[in-house]
Amino acid sequence: MVRVLLSVALLALMLAACGTTGNLSKAESAALVARQVDSLLINRTFSIEVDWMRPLRGTPRHVTSNYELTLNGDQLDSYLPYIGEAYRLPYGSSKGLNFKGTVTDYNMYMAASDRYVIEFNVANDEDIFHYRIDAFNSGKAIIDVIARDRDAISFDGMVKLPK
Repeated sequence: MVRVLLSVALLALMLAACGTTGNLSKAESAALVARQVDSLLINRTFSIEVDWMRPLRGTPRHVTSNYELTLNGDQLDSYLPYIGEAYRLPYGSSKGLNFKGTVTDYNMYMAASDRYVIEFNVANDEDIFHYRIDAFNSGKAIIDVIARDRDAISFDGMVKLPK
């Protein structure tokens, strides 16, 4: 009986020790992700993989393709789905949010201890777009796109971390 009690106590002690180690590794992992996200955002070289879109009119939708927004310095590569109403576009043209362009009016600031806000404009031959990105230390990101000639749309995703 004493042997069983000692075995149970030893097992409980080992499980408690593993739980403590697990918490530390989670905290270390979160700190590593936060440092990577900070570095990518500060260097203006990041990609955000999108998995949800929230059109102005309609219901949020899960997206299944490899949609992403990539910023490299002042060059933007926007490969995002678009659902919404367009007001004025050239006839036969519909790039939507799939284009490459040069960023202007770039601004980044810390809105909270765990969240950056990044805002910039970019234009193409169809429209002028204002992007606002809320990027969290966890890697989660929210992208809001407001265009001059079409409905606004938002996206949820994750900052792509180096492997």
